Amino acid sequence: MVDTNLGVAEAPAKILIAEDSPTQAQRLRHILEQQGYEVRVAANGRLALEMAPQFQPALVISDVVMPEMDGYELSRRIKTGVGLRDIPVILVTTMSDPQDVIRGLECGADNFVLKPYDERYLLDRVRYVVINRQMRRPEDAGMGVEIYFNGQRHFITADRLQILNLLLSTYDAAIQRNKELSRIREALEKSSSELLAANQFLDSVIENIPDMVFVKDAVDLRFVRLNRAGEQLLGYSRAEFLGKNDHDFFPKDQADLFTAKDREALEAGTVEDIPEEPIKTREKGVRRLHTKKIPIPDEHGRARYLLGISEDVTEQKEKEREILRLNAALAQRATELDDANKELESFSYSVSHDLRAPLRHINGYVKMLAGDIGDQVGDEPRRYLKVIAEASRHMGQLIDDLLDFSRMKLVDMREARVDLGELAREVLANLETETHGRNIAWNISPLSTVAGDAAMLKQALVNLLGNAVKYTRDRDPARIDIGTAGEENGRVVVFVRDNGAGFDMQYADKLFGVFQRLHRADEFEGTGVGLANVQRIIARHGGRIWAEAEIDKGATFYFTLKPAAAEE
Repeated sequence: MVDTNLGVAEAPAKILIAEDSPTQAQRLRHILEQQGYEVRVAANGRLALEMAPQFQPALVISDVVMPEMDGYELSRRIKTGVGLRDIPVILVTTMSDPQDVIRGLECGADNFVLKPYDERYLLDRVRYVVINRQMRRPEDAGMGVEIYFNGQRHFITADRLQILNLLLSTYDAAIQRNKELSRIREALEKSSSELLAANQFLDSVIENIPDMVFVKDAVDLRFVRLNRAGEQLLGYSRAEFLGKNDHDFFPKDQADLFTAKDREALEAGTVEDIPEEPIKTREKGVRRLHTKKIPIPDEHGRARYLLGISEDVTEQKEKEREILRLNAALAQRATELDDANKELESFSYSVSHDLRAPLRHINGYVKMLAGDIGDQVGDEPRRYLKVIAEASRHMGQLIDDLLDFSRMKLVDMREARVDLGELAREVLANLETETHGRNIAWNISPLSTVAGDAAMLKQALVNLLGNAVKYTRDRDPARIDIGTAGEENGRVVVFVRDNGAGFDMQYADKLFGVFQRLHRADEFEGTGVGLANVQRIIARHGGRIWAEAEIDKGATFYFTLKPAAAEE
């Protein structure tokens, strides 16, 4: 049942649709059937005209452009056909031509609906036409009206209500079209405003980039854009630059190179990265630029412009060259120092080795002399011989230490997994003779397994623990600790601590120098080479060694070693 605003019809109103598009026909049929109308569909005007006498629709809705018979001819046939002339016709049209109004009046159409139509507007038109069909007066039928439109006279044979309805629907269509045009205009204005804002933003970005930005025409490579940084770098205003090419400003060899690189980028269609190219400026001399050239295609994919971004890397390149020069000089100096060290170590080894023979002679003759004189001389001469023998022994020890020190730099490292705990126990066993009868409290904490040369590390522990034993000889009890103290830069920190004589920290920088001693020889014997040797061993393992102490309160020596990799 259909509500016509005048009452409830006894049966659904019938509507005949003439539409050649199956999709449009199906959509329109669905809309009308949802409102309770009985709907039939014809694929063109001819078929609709054949169906109308039998179906007797209350309304015909017809497309205008259709094969075999268009909407205007269908309306004309209905309005002149026997038993059909009272059926109202709604034409669905784009209203693209003002003459469509006259054609609609001439063919007797009752109403227009503008494509694309709004569903509610269409249903309002349908209800209005169906209702007003009952309001027509028979005496108005067949009356004609002459109108003057678009420079021509037209005689319209339609009743007044029909003309009024058609004109009203045309007016509605015009209003609807104007609304659409207004929406389109607003959208275009909004898009134009957004495009303007985007362009202004892009212009601001380009102008404020600290590097030179330029754009060239892809055909003749003339400049069409240059930013502020480009003006400042080159010394030319953009007014001087625009419309010209590289050959107008730069030496021929530079301009030829720039042009060749431009062509390479345009032909390849990819970014051309030029790490360094010289350019002669107006005021700043020759500068070196890092330039990227990017082809900008048009809508067909062909290169239209060439975008260039150039960074002034003159100072950077000068610094890089200076660094390379300094590195080369340092490498040369390092080689010279290494050669000098090798010569010095070779010399020290040779001298130390050659000194052994005279020492052996001195020791031999001292013993022979002491045996020959026996008790023939007094105590003073025998004391002289004892001093000579002791000095000779000390000299021999010094030579041995020097040889060890020299060899420590020359010997190859054999890196392996080294158990420091086991190594410390071996060293303690070797010290039993020196510690016999001493009251020493040894405290060996669990020690790590490290990566290193076992023989070298054992020698380091021999020197450190030997020093701890030596400098605690006046302590009862003496206390010597060995342990670890966390990590430093991924390396294990190992320490050896004692409660012995200690030393003054203001002289700590001399501690690891060759022949440097912080105690008098009559207090503690030694050659001043042992700690220098320890430092060299730790340095060859990539670690460092340092000490903390206080006079008469002991000393602690720390050193770092690389932990061993986990066993697979």
